[in-house]
Amino acid sequence: MSEWLSGNTINGILSLWETPTNHSKCQQNPLSILNYNVQGWGTRALEAVELIFNSDSSIGIFTEVGELWKDFTIPHFKSFYQKGTNSKGGVVVAVGKHLKATRIDTNIENTVIVDVEGLTEQIRIIGIYWPQCQPRNLEDLTSYISEKTILTGDFNASAQEWQSPMTDARGNQLKKWIEKNNLLFIPGTKNSSKRSDRHIDLIFTNIEDAEAETLNTGTSDHWPIVMKSDRIGFQTDGNFPVVNWTVFQIVLALLQDFWTKESEIQDAENWYLNYTRFLSALKNRVTKWSNRNRYRPSLPPYIVGMLKQVRRVRNKYYRERKTNFGVEVERTRLLLRTLTKQVKNEVYNYKSERWNAFLSTIQESHDRNGKHFWSHLSKIYKPKTLPISKLKAGSITIAHQQEITNMLYSYYKEQANSPTIDESEKHDQKIVRDYNKIMNTLSQPLDIKVEKVTSSEVTKIIKKLKNKKSSGYDQISNYIIKLLPPAYIDCLVKCFNVWLSEGRYPDFWKLAKIITLNKLNAGVPRPDQTRPISLLATHSKLFEKVLLERVSNWAEGAQLVPIEQSGFRQGGLIATRVLSIYQEIQNNLAANMPTLALYVDYRKAYDMVWHAGLLVKLHDLGMPIALLKMTASWLGNRQAYIAFGDKVSEKYKIDIGLPQGSSLSPFLFIVYHCDLIQCLGAHSGHMFADDLSVLITAPITKSLATIISYLEEEGTEACKKIAAYAKKWKQPINDLHGRAKCH
Repeated sequence: MSEWLSGNTINGILSLWETPTNHSKCQQNPLSILNYNVQGWGTRALEAVELIFNSDSSIGIFTEVGELWKDFTIPHFKSFYQKGTNSKGGVVVAVGKHLKATRIDTNIENTVIVDVEGLTEQIRIIGIYWPQCQPRNLEDLTSYISEKTILTGDFNASAQEWQSPMTDARGNQLKKWIEKNNLLFIPGTKNSSKRSDRHIDLIFTNIEDAEAETLNTGTSDHWPIVMKSDRIGFQTDGNFPVVNWTVFQIVLALLQDFWTKESEIQDAENWYLNYTRFLSALKNRVTKWSNRNRYRPSLPPYIVGMLKQVRRVRNKYYRERKTNFGVEVERTRLLLRTLTKQVKNEVYNYKSERWNAFLSTIQESHDRNGKHFWSHLSKIYKPKTLPISKLKAGSITIAHQQEITNMLYSYYKEQANSPTIDESEKHDQKIVRDYNKIMNTLSQPLDIKVEKVTSSEVTKIIKKLKNKKSSGYDQISNYIIKLLPPAYIDCLVKCFNVWLSEGRYPDFWKLAKIITLNKLNAGVPRPDQTRPISLLATHSKLFEKVLLERVSNWAEGAQLVPIEQSGFRQGGLIATRVLSIYQEIQNNLAANMPTLALYVDYRKAYDMVWHAGLLVKLHDLGMPIALLKMTASWLGNRQAYIAFGDKVSEKYKIDIGLPQGSSLSPFLFIVYHCDLIQCLGAHSGHMFADDLSVLITAPITKSLATIISYLEEEGTEACKKIAAYAKKWKQPINDLHGRAKCH
């Protein structure tokens, strides 16, 4: 408050508060990756655990694990397994839980591909086991080689350049493929095979400054190898923001009179921009960064000691059985078996205690609606979305961030163009004429205004917001808005009413930041295999809910939305549609009558809405002129830009589709297609959001051939009507015939 009262200008104070806080330096550990052919996970699981903890490895690649890989898992590690061509094969890639690992789905046997985040740079791990008897097409892996890739495992391939005395046929094949994909061999400190001078457990990568060490330990026929990279590492301590929300609320309360007076002096736009900047800057000012341990703790000392004892007994047993036979060897074997069982039980108990402690934490903070439980559960079971590091453009694959940004920009800019108008089509001509007339009318001053909003209405909307702390691109979250004192809400209401009276949606809310997600589970995506996510200002969603209330009151009052429509309306749940469809089919089956079901999926439904067609149809449906003007302003002059990594594209204009993430978009979509059910005639139609189901029932007759013929004819006719409607209103359909199913 002393800074606020220092006599500086508002701009000066906010600039001071917006200055980034200096974060303390964090300790960074270099990345270590263990590669070990265990020759059976059932007998060497504890040895693998000891190796991974002694070498301080964050990632372990274990080959020839066999089918018992699930009998014992590494504590604090997440395991990914792929079976082999026989019971002895298979690969496990274990990644420490202090890192984020996402598996790339592939059906290639003896191969596991995992993307690892949480490091200074994202990397891709490809663990491979190539037994002597298995033929392999290495080109299957070519599309999975990314910018930072580590390919390692047991290849059973020899080359003189790879520390082996001679080069075999498989070595020549592997060498050509490695050179083609610009991968470098990382040598160990000696050969990996104990039975020969061959070096067959190999590491290839396109990461610079990597080195490997062969460990002189282990009871397998292969020596373990640890690869290290000082260039890539992870932080054992992380900087996390801690916001003092109590101070945030106090400052808001102390300054509410100031912002109330400012709202009387400034116009709505300037006040709003200064106010949102103030909220963002104040949050930054009361935020402190603290260090927390991100690294998963090691096994407790008593278990580590037991592992060392098991290793000593195991080494003794393998030495004795080569030279001695008799009682002593049998005693050592029984001792090894007993100790191994004891350690496995101790590890199991240790993991169980940690899990029970986790459950106790949830139980102690029990709430009626179970929010605490589900918040913890969502951290465990997260939806899988693969990161994008490359894009395909025809036969070319690009990996540079700026090139990817440019390609995404070109693709989405083209997708945002207005649909093509067929000048020979009478319906298109009519829509264009009517649209021009409507826009000319809306450009004139109107006497009728949209119903004003009240403070109680906005307060009610704010209370229904989810209590999320994630921010929009304006750095303001739902949580911040829910902390606002009443005076700020009154000022917001004043701004909202200014824009409602002018029939104008503010331009600063019409710019969207687009980030892209990967739709694929494996391989390199094309631009059309990415999913755009629009980031909007949080306050804009409040204003859109105000508009939604007025649009829904008009549409529901005029009974425009058919009863067959569920989703995005009060009381319209998906269960209603499912039960309706189920009951109708069940009734027909009871009468031994077949039912034809057509399922229609619209391609990018909300993103393909024709602006001119929507406004003309809303006008024809009788939407009040002031509300229509507000809707036209909400749709028009929208822009977006692509953000990929630290690269940002130019802005492009959006002339098609409804804004993503808006609560108003889904409802306007169902109003736009409220006459779709009517075009089906007497057949039963069901809609949930943008999904359509049509049920066709044949008249009662004795001949099954007659029934089937009727269903085929009526089904074909229904498909034609749906296709004609889609063409008329420029709402393209995804593979209509491929989704038609007959029951």
